Amino acid sequence: MRVGLFSFALAVVVNYSSDLALGRVPVVVAFLIVLLLVAIGILFDIVGTSVTAAEIPPLNAMAAKKVPGARQALWLVRNADRVANICNDVVGDVSGAVSGAAGTTVALKLNESLQGGSVALQLIDLAMIALIASLTVGGKAAGKSFAIEKATQVVYVAGRVIHFIETVTGRQMTGARGSTPSRRRST
Repeated sequence: MRVGLFSFALAVVVNYSSDLALGRVPVVVAFLIVLLLVAIGILFDIVGTSVTAAEIPPLNAMAAKKVPGARQALWLVRNADRVANICNDVVGDVSGAVSGAAGTTVALKLNESLQGGSVALQLIDLAMIALIASLTVGGKAAGKSFAIEKATQVVYVAGRVIHFIETVTGRQMTGARGSTPSRRRST
């Protein structure tokens, strides 16, 4: 239930934001936004797959040496079921749906700029959706192979990113103890 509600909210926010952005930019920039949405879906799919295939011993060794991001990476692997669900299903599927809708917006903008008719719009829309689908499916297929072969490294990089965010914001996202600098007052 929570995942469904979170997906709904995420889709609304991302779709609304992309519609606002796409309506105010030239066609080329709008197309780049669509490619960015596709890339986000592929990237999160890679992370979601990697957490299920990563090995814990190298991450434990890094965490013992207090390597930044290692504790966060361990948390990701230890919570692989939830992390994979969020990365692959929630973010991946939402970005796929939103990139398709955004592709239709780009097709409309392109048709307007070319002053095409309804047949041209149908062809442009068909080509745009086919391009988005092929990039998404092809990217995720290639990404899965990479994610499995380099699982531990991918998870460590994701841990480093999370560590950076936790350090900058001062808030823990993973619950990995000792991951952020202490914020205690000295007395």
